[in-house]
Amino acid sequence: MRIQIYIGVSVLMLIQKTASEAASLPSPAKVSVRCDSYGAEVRWEYPGLAEDVYFQVKVKDEFGERDSNLTQNLLLNISSMLFSTAYNRYYVNVTAVRGGEKSEPSSSDDFSYNEFSLVNIKCHLDFPEVKLSPKDGKLHVRFVNPLRLYRRSPVLRDVTDDLLYNVQTEKGKTFKSVCKMDLNASCETSVEFTEHVGKYCINLTGGIGQRLFNLKSTCFTGDIRNYIPVTVYIYSALGAVSTLLVITVVIMLLARKCNSDMKRKVFSMFHHFFDFGEMQSHQAGTLHVEQDNVVNVLIEPVKDHVEQTKLTPFIDTENLESGKSEERSYGPSDLVEDERSNQSDFYDCPHAPRQTQEMSPGDTVHGYGPSLLLDM
Repeated sequence: MRIQIYIGVSVLMLIQKTASEAASLPSPAKVSVRCDSYGAEVRWEYPGLAEDVYFQVKVKDEFGERDSNLTQNLLLNISSMLFSTAYNRYYVNVTAVRGGEKSEPSSSDDFSYNEFSLVNIKCHLDFPEVKLSPKDGKLHVRFVNPLRLYRRSPVLRDVTDDLLYNVQTEKGKTFKSVCKMDLNASCETSVEFTEHVGKYCINLTGGIGQRLFNLKSTCFTGDIRNYIPVTVYIYSALGAVSTLLVITVVIMLLARKCNSDMKRKVFSMFHHFFDFGEMQSHQAGTLHVEQDNVVNVLIEPVKDHVEQTKLTPFIDTENLESGKSEERSYGPSDLVEDERSNQSDFYDCPHAPRQTQEMSPGDTVHGYGPSLLLDM
């Protein structure tokens, strides 16, 4: 009898326990954490998600724990719940909640931003975009200060250490540099190479205190010596030509405007000179050339007329006194040089009488030169 009672009680307790387990909420599954330079985010999955089911996230570290507000999402950014990221390690619990009922919590792997922390997930920072350019025969490395880029991230909250980073070449040569954790500070350095033309690749590593940065690799191809780009000359020439064209166009427009204004002013000042309308009292006439009647003059020689010229005989007084008497004709050869030069004072005839020869009463000249008929 006692044995039967014991078996019955056991069965009832087993049935009650099974019903209780069937009525409880299932726990979230596959809880994972993703962390980077901007913070951390937790994700999970939940079977049979219903509208009345909420989730609560709890972040635990070495110094305490912090609970989040209830959410119906399957992810949550927990960056604001992380403190002392340079030294702490964390893990996350996610619990399902429905009314006053809660499920068993599900935990994630532990994680930390400290490179030396013994955790399953190590969170690294990312180098900002690195720019390579030639400068003074070297390869110039420059990137934005991480404090400026991640200033809203809790990862660099209350940071006091500087960024120590290394630039390593393909041939294994390493250059160390420091970047001050100041919003106004720039992060840049120069790397020297033996060759000046080729492909240059570098690797950047470093960290801020215990926070490490992921490896950053970048390359530059070209000549690291300083040359003025050809485009500078091209742009300068184009700028000069454009300026000259603009100046030329402006001058032409001004000249055209001034010419137009000048013509308008001249016409307004002398408009009566250009007015050929009703102000003219008579019309302009046209000149005509008319031919006058010309009388023909006929000149004929005298018929049967013999020119007779009798020259006065010349008596040489000297020979007469000496007893010699010679009568000769007077001709052109008897003119002396002076008389020839002065014959223009008398008649233009080679047989004109001498200037010293005087005409006596009774002397006659029967003819001189051809006669002209003046009858017209």
